[in-house]
Amino acid sequence: MTVRTPATANSRQPEGETTMTEPSLAAIAQYNGEHMRAMAAELSAHGLITHLTDARAGLDLTATLSPSGKREAEIIIDEDGYAELRYWNPPGTTPAEATATALRALSAVIGTAPGPRLRPQ
Repeated sequence: MTVRTPATANSRQPEGETTMTEPSLAAIAQYNGEHMRAMAAELSAHGLITHLTDARAGLDLTATLSPSGKREAEIIIDEDGYAELRYWNPPGTTPAEATATALRALSAVIGTAPGPRLRPQ
């Protein structure tokens, strides 16, 4: 795979190789500092511990929920709108329960869970 950067944009790639282009460094952020602070305040009001980081790569908001006696769950949102939800399945969670939880989380994000597909034989 070839990664195209400004320094290599005009170079020739070997035949058959995939090219991956870096996102523009001048991309417009989806959320500014005011938006990120508003999200942090809302998450904090719901009991999450929030931390806003202004790194060289941009703003990142981390919100953590640490229920008593349970492992923490974490939400990470960056200024570009990329978000991650990280959580632990409780001990003893069956594969079916873990899958159902993941599908419910995905459904909450996209509005509907993907339907089952036939597996190739």
